[in-house]
Amino acid sequence: MSINEILDSALELPIDERVIITDLLTQSLNTPNKEIEEKWLEEVRKRLALLDEGKLETISYDEFFDEN
Repeated sequence: MSINEILDSALELPIDERVIITDLLTQSLNTPNKEIEEKWLEEVRKRLALLDEGKLETISYDEFFDEN
């Protein structure tokens, strides 16, 4: 099957199925960097610990968007 045939078939699909295909193709191009993912996970764990300990100042969604 050629690229044009695949594209023609994909364009005939309902929008929700095209979104899924687009997302999967995009993910296949953007493979995560394991080192960066590990560092983000470590940062998230630190922030959650601070939040659980009451040491992290938070603001509401509305406050964030009102200030920015």
